[in-house]
Amino acid sequence: MSLKKFSNGKKRQVVPDLTPLIDVVFLLLIFFMVATTFNDMGGLEIELPKSSSIKESAKDIDEISILVGKGKEIKLKTDILGRSAIEDVNLENLGTELQSVIERSKEKKVGIVADREIDYGDVVDIMSIAKEKGALSIDIETERK
Repeated sequence: MSLKKFSNGKKRQVVPDLTPLIDVVFLLLIFFMVATTFNDMGGLEIELPKSSSIKESAKDIDEISILVGKGKEIKLKTDILGRSAIEDVNLENLGTELQSVIERSKEKKVGIVADREIDYGDVVDIMSIAKEKGALSIDIETERK
């Protein structure tokens, strides 16, 4: 007869410490949130025309943009004195909305972000409205080829 030693049935389990792993995951999450740039077009899908001569400009303090989607939806995007807003407008009330925004702006600079499929005449109409309402400079946004 051989003698066997029996354990008391309790096995010691090795549990890894997950705290450093969770810390790394949160740091990566914060890094990607900060490093990601967002393209805020107010819910419109806009495919910009391409140009090989794009001038890189510094971000102005005041930003006024007119967004025009494929179905001729128009949105007025403003960022004046740190207050940003995007509102739906139509061609009839664009002038009154634009005039009140341009009056509050220092630079009086308007950017037009129109889809490449929009008629040239529609873009010219919007440019005319902006000029009549006091815009000193009108930029047309494009993508680099």
